[in-house]
Amino acid sequence: MESWKILFQILVLLGAATLLGLAVQRFRQNAIIGYLLAGVLLGPGAFAVVESSAAVVLVAELGVALLLFTIGLEFSLSHLRALGGAVAVLGVLQITVTCAVAGALADWFALEPLQALIAGIAVAMSSTSVVLRLLSEQSELDSSHGRSSVGILLLQDLAIIPAMLLITAAGQTGALGGFFLSLLKGLALVAVIYALIRWVFPAVMTGAASARNREIPILLSITICLGCSYASHALGLSPVLGSFAAGILLAESPFADQVRADVVPLRAAFLTLFFSSIGMFAVFPGRGQWPAQLALVLGILILKTVIIVALSLLVRRPLATAIRTGIILAQTGEFSFVILDIAFRQDLLTADIYQPLLTASVVTLLLTPLMIQHSHRFAALGVSIASRFTSLLPPSVASPAEARRNHVIVIGYGPAGRKVVEQLRLHGASILVLELNPNLPAADVEGISLHYGDATQADILEHAAPAEARAVIVTIPDPQAAALMIRQLRELAPHTPIIARVRYNIFEARIAEAGADHLVNEEVLVGQQLAEETLSVLDIAPRV
Repeated sequence: MESWKILFQILVLLGAATLLGLAVQRFRQNAIIGYLLAGVLLGPGAFAVVESSAAVVLVAELGVALLLFTIGLEFSLSHLRALGGAVAVLGVLQITVTCAVAGALADWFALEPLQALIAGIAVAMSSTSVVLRLLSEQSELDSSHGRSSVGILLLQDLAIIPAMLLITAAGQTGALGGFFLSLLKGLALVAVIYALIRWVFPAVMTGAASARNREIPILLSITICLGCSYASHALGLSPVLGSFAAGILLAESPFADQVRADVVPLRAAFLTLFFSSIGMFAVFPGRGQWPAQLALVLGILILKTVIIVALSLLVRRPLATAIRTGIILAQTGEFSFVILDIAFRQDLLTADIYQPLLTASVVTLLLTPLMIQHSHRFAALGVSIASRFTSLLPPSVASPAEARRNHVIVIGYGPAGRKVVEQLRLHGASILVLELNPNLPAADVEGISLHYGDATQADILEHAAPAEARAVIVTIPDPQAAALMIRQLRELAPHTPIIARVRYNIFEARIAEAGADHLVNEEVLVGQQLAEETLSVLDIAPRV
């Protein structure tokens, strides 16, 4: 009967998470808030409907193993290289500085050095699954702050491997010797996983494809994930280390896309259970503990935001991008829970340190969707304030305003911007390009007037003399940044035609309301192109 009781608790937890997820989405919030709230409300810290039993914890651990397996599958060294050296440097600095500052503050509050280090590592991490999901939903992965955020997250994901090895070793006798022993075990595990993925996995996948068997690839993916977790546990390492390493190694294989597709349905269920179970561990502080708990939450959010903004400015990111990146990554994440859990189980953290940190992490995640949703407002406010103190703004490479007339301004020099410039060149137009990325190859910009700068800032736009331009073309995919640019352009140049790119239908009204005269809707264009190609294949003449 005990097993049926456990099943009932899991059912109640999933059911409540589903209902609350749907409820918060009605208020245009992310479903993850509902999952966390389900755990908080049903767990021992509130109404105690669901007990934090060993079985529920085990299922949640399987969930986090699968979650980190899929996060590993999204990890790509080629993607990290494509983001550029500045983003890689920013990621390394963010982890190092945040860990050092948070650890120093923890030490100031009389934590032992090892406890302060663990707290610093936990605070330095952000939520890859939440941030990527929210940025994807808002079509901001390709934006400047999206690329910076993704780059930092990739570095954080990579840094978690030595961090887990270090904390695991710290719980053993002889920390230095334990670290090297854990490192050797980890390397051996990675070597075995690599051999399986390099030689065994392709043969099985190819055989299954030849036999048109769809079950075998799914079973093999889950077996690799859970098998690597068990192997890591058997070696005395964190179970999630094995699943995460397996995901990273599989990400570089030609079967990565198929594996992602196979585990996505299971990931949805386990993701829900993972965040719900995390919410269960949050404990409402007592009456006299609220101020300290609130201060801890605000401290984490403010500390990480300030550090990321400062470091972003150091690597010459525009202020608006720096502020949005800081706000997006201000929370702690799933790896923070893993770090804290490992340390707590090895008696490296006491309950009075572990519990407030865990509860604060849950609260920062609850606040993340709202913070990301309104990050553009914070950025606009920050730029407005900083514009009064020009020394706070990174110097722009854009030249002073020149006496130019009848030119065409193209904002953004990605693939879309290049195509626009190519066509304008053929017709002899005078072109001025505004681009955020200062690392474009010289061959790509030869023969055009290129100004580097953040076009969401009014002074950058003013240097381009939009009032004297024949037209302005906004090619960037980020709808919020595009709307901000268009509003400022309309103030600077009320009569200049503005042509804007719209990536998805849902953003068309927002871009139009900002003041764009002409909209180019990608979804409509894709539909038209698909229809034309289909008619061509079917040899049907299109009707005029």
